[in-house]
Amino acid sequence: VASLAWRIIASSFPVAFLSNPFIYVILRLCLLIQESGICSSAWILSRYHKIMLGYQPDEVYLEGAPPHTSAPTNRREKDIDRLVSAIKYIYSLVLLIFSVIVVMAALFTNQTAAAEFNIPAAGAFFVFWFLILWLAQIEGGQGALVGLQSVPSYEIANNHPISAKCTNLAHKGDNMERFIVGRQFLVVLIVFVMNMMGSASKGASVLGLPEAVTSLFLESGLALILVTIMLGQLTAQINAANCMMDFINNYFMLFSTYVSLGIEYSGLLHAVYLVQILFSKTTGTPIQSNEPPRTRLQSIFFWVRVLLSLAVLGFAFAVTLGALFQGKTTMWPGVPPGVSVVIFFFLMCFVGLMEGM
Repeated sequence: VASLAWRIIASSFPVAFLSNPFIYVILRLCLLIQESGICSSAWILSRYHKIMLGYQPDEVYLEGAPPHTSAPTNRREKDIDRLVSAIKYIYSLVLLIFSVIVVMAALFTNQTAAAEFNIPAAGAFFVFWFLILWLAQIEGGQGALVGLQSVPSYEIANNHPISAKCTNLAHKGDNMERFIVGRQFLVVLIVFVMNMMGSASKGASVLGLPEAVTSLFLESGLALILVTIMLGQLTAQINAANCMMDFINNYFMLFSTYVSLGIEYSGLLHAVYLVQILFSKTTGTPIQSNEPPRTRLQSIFFWVRVLLSLAVLGFAFAVTLGALFQGKTTMWPGVPPGVSVVIFFFLMCFVGLMEGM
């Protein structure tokens, strides 16, 4: 509800979605956060990530453009080499390194949620970093698959055979929409498990840091947020935006595509299609599809999954709202249950608008 339904509506009715005045406010807020430089180390990582793996922009392969070297090729790369911009990148990189250190220190001293589930520190370490890599792959991979929709797979098959397999699979019929639905659940699941591995226990203290620093970075989850965003999302997204074919030219991305499609096929998330259909009926805008109309058997199978998904969603809402009204959540002490519910729905709508963008 807070993610997929908005994405489906935005992809099906982009003009109607962007006409919402809140979109402009959110755009301004996102640009303000970017301007602060808090995540600018992702630009540094993506710059050297591209150099180390030899990524090239897609126009090199499609249009015969000259290959890029390690020299700056655009304004942002030139800015990185200038002292004026270096301050933002350096402080963000220091924040990232510090965040990794404190999260790993908490993990190896058994002061994370993993210890509460009797997961050995070494096991939690490997699970955490594997999930960071998987998150980076599917975050960048989605942008690459979306961006390559206009490029026929036969044009890239010779130089990027696995990328061609990924695009053949994801661009067949309405599979792109199905991939987005399944991938979103996979992202949330990965972040949830990462949080289990790396979130600090109450009262955690590492490296002899002052209580204020520990509270700010560990107890609030800020350190884990910075690690997840910069290593698991932004670095991959930056490079995948310009080096789409190189980025998905691996079997891990092909595997992730199959997993995402399998999650969607299960029907667990089919309630989002009901929202899409209702929005289409309300606005009078037809839903675009690259597939023929469903047969009777396919329609029955589709609506059975929609009903199953609605049942799961209803149960999830009942459990969540029950916990909110009974004060059994991690909401700050003293916040009335009614206010918690209002904040919950406000944040769902806010996240939904950002996802649709």
